[in-house]
Amino acid sequence: MGDVMEKLIAKREKEARISFAKEMLANNESIDKIVKYSKFSVKEVRALAAKMSA
Repeated sequence: MGDVMEKLIAKREKEARISFAKEMLANNESIDKIVKYSKFSVKEVRALAAKMSA
């Protein structure tokens, strides 16, 4: 049961970080700043930005 809860918590935390990064992108924050605060890689942030602009 603990493993399931840990996975659920990790998924929700990642979803929150994605939402946070999207908000920062929408506010034209720099990629470096988004990487610093979201803990995503540059590649992940750029992929997210590309999805948003598509």
